[in-house]
Amino acid sequence: MQHLPFSTRPEDAGVSSRGILGYIAGRAEMGIEPHAVWVLRHGQVAARLCFAPYDDQTPHMLFSLSKSFCSAAAGFAVQEGLLTWDTKVLDVLPDVAPESPSEWLQSVTLHHLLTMGSGLKPESDGGKAEPGWAKQVLAFDCDHAPGSHYHYNSMGTYLVSCMVQHVTGMTVRDYLLPRLFAPLGILKPDGSAPDWDCSPDGINVGGWGLWLSCAQIARFGQCLLQRGVWDGVQVLPREWLEKATVSQIDNGNGEHPHDHDWNMGYGYQFWMCKTDHEPGQKPRYRGDGALSQLCIVDEKRDMVVCCVSGAPDIGKSLELIYTHLLAAADMPPADEAVQVELQEKLAALAYPWPEHDGSDMPAGEYTTENGEPALTIAADSITMPLNPEQTLLAYAGRAEEGGGVMTCCGMQEGELHLLARVLNAPFTLQATVRFSGEAAEMTVSGVGPEAKTITLKRKHQ
Repeated sequence: MQHLPFSTRPEDAGVSSRGILGYIAGRAEMGIEPHAVWVLRHGQVAARLCFAPYDDQTPHMLFSLSKSFCSAAAGFAVQEGLLTWDTKVLDVLPDVAPESPSEWLQSVTLHHLLTMGSGLKPESDGGKAEPGWAKQVLAFDCDHAPGSHYHYNSMGTYLVSCMVQHVTGMTVRDYLLPRLFAPLGILKPDGSAPDWDCSPDGINVGGWGLWLSCAQIARFGQCLLQRGVWDGVQVLPREWLEKATVSQIDNGNGEHPHDHDWNMGYGYQFWMCKTDHEPGQKPRYRGDGALSQLCIVDEKRDMVVCCVSGAPDIGKSLELIYTHLLAAADMPPADEAVQVELQEKLAALAYPWPEHDGSDMPAGEYTTENGEPALTIAADSITMPLNPEQTLLAYAGRAEEGGGVMTCCGMQEGELHLLARVLNAPFTLQATVRFSGEAAEMTVSGVGPEAKTITLKRKHQ
């Protein structure tokens, strides 16, 4: 099994410690919150950044970075003669076709779905609560001729998953287990395939729903960089790689400047990246997911950068990576003092928790103006109901984990502060409560929850 060796210092892999330090400082200045970052060069792990309480081994919600893996499954199906790039969706899934499909819908192919050029109406990408997702998607029909117009559509990737499952008799996840996950060591501790969410129809959702750690994403990225070869064996289909990682469609549609990261072209579920390379040189491309789940491959520099994050602005996350981490390969080696500084900073990376000044917590039960329970404050802890199934518990001045969520609270100058972090996903919740007699005002923000201010009142027993 090919392993990714760890360099003692970034310089051992041809990466400057100064660039890594620049990323750490830039992250703080811009308020970007990566959870874990791996920087690889020449097949070595040049740097690992883990921001406590997060780590690089826990499977993390990938959102649309899942699409690149679903695309690989389609590539295997083509390689094995089960599909072609020109296979029509309705030829594989006739049972879910509308009664009278339009000529455009009848002409949608696997290639069109993989390039986000299916022409399916934007409304087809809405949420689906009931079973029969594929039928619901196809019922919307097309508003552009397939191949003529780029429109990002996650349910189009779900249709890819449906096609692969139909011709293989197994989910995309199970199909990839012996072909990709097992050869690369992307497995759960018991040797099973990683988790991938399913629709009510028992089909992996494809366009999202895969859970991988930063370390596992790095293996995929390095395999891509090696043109699909792992441990001396061609693992990823060569033809798929050649198509997937180059621009197959103009994805700008006139909406972005030409040098914008969402206007550089789109492959088979991969984005082409802004680059400092000359035209015709080796490409830079990425798989990405909401809130900055990223796998960036820079062939010119022989580099891979992967991260799992809780950063809503993907553009800022990319610029930080380009400006500091990828650019670190072009910098001269840092001197020993800078190298030591970096190692000390890497060992201390952590996000702060609310401090507790020791003052009394204003104990009591607090409700909204409508009488709904909002907050229960005890001498050294608070509980906050999020929904009928989940309640947060946080202790004053002490960060503790429960149910995959780490929480902490504290009093500071008469205000109560609460912070909760989901350890395998980008979501955070921050709340500040300001008290005034029997009333209180709670401001809620974070990654995931809607920012809002709620008026509370103390409940009398």
